Amino acid sequence: MAAAIIDHSNVIHDYSLSETAYSYGYDLRLKYSTFMQDSLDWVAKNAASLFAGQSTRVLSLGCGNGLFDREFIKIIEQQKNTNWSYTGIDFSATDLDQFRQKIASLDGETQAKIFLECKKFTPCTEQGMHYDLITMIHFLHSFDAVLPIIQNAMRHLLPAGKLLIIQQKKQGMSELKASLNGLLPNRKFQSSDRIKTLLHSEGIRFSAHKLDTRFDISIMQKMSLDTLLLMSFCLSNDLSLLNTQQQEKIRQTFLSYSQPANDGSLIFHEQMEVIICSAVNYSA
Repeated sequence: MAAAIIDHSNVIHDYSLSETAYSYGYDLRLKYSTFMQDSLDWVAKNAASLFAGQSTRVLSLGCGNGLFDREFIKIIEQQKNTNWSYTGIDFSATDLDQFRQKIASLDGETQAKIFLECKKFTPCTEQGMHYDLITMIHFLHSFDAVLPIIQNAMRHLLPAGKLLIIQQKKQGMSELKASLNGLLPNRKFQSSDRIKTLLHSEGIRFSAHKLDTRFDISIMQKMSLDTLLLMSFCLSNDLSLLNTQQQEKIRQTFLSYSQPANDGSLIFHEQMEVIICSAVNYSA
């Protein structure tokens, strides 16, 4: 059943997620987690400092299908300055098509300020563009080497620009994935703790702010295609390539990390962290 949905045509059996599986898994992740709303609430509360200039040029790395970024753009629109632009970059043409559908109802003036590009996850360097704000929202967790990505982003900030990273802390999903290392071929998981260590080593100035989020994993009480895709996304591994016994062990591990709520749902408590890097005094 899973094989018919999870397209392996662009995966050379390296257990990476196909574009289809990644996109569907991401939708499920946002559906069952408070992560998106908690993050947007933090951005809205701190918008005055994030969008402080007379103009705001924003670059979003890994913008996906726009579920998060469409709401992020609304926050930008609510600021006093009208001189803003937004560029979203993602590797998935399918997700970007969905993003375009989400902004199709906006007025022409607003749409003219939004640019979407299908390309690898590096800032736009061809025209030497620089930005007031670059965002990496739940983006860095599955990369082997995140420092070059961060350094490249910092080089493309304006002198007073900021890099906004929102990522999971070590406690929670990172610990769960580590407990499954014997089963998972792809063991990459970059936590905010690791990212902060790298920032310290590079002398990049930053501030960090915790977010307590809730992930409802009640769906995992039974194995289904959605359960498999959701677990696959969370662990950055295509679990349909594992046998049923291995899949079941992973499902049970997820359940063991949850706590029952008063309404009977099973909640996975995880801490996220908002990291704001400053371009002031940064030299590549």
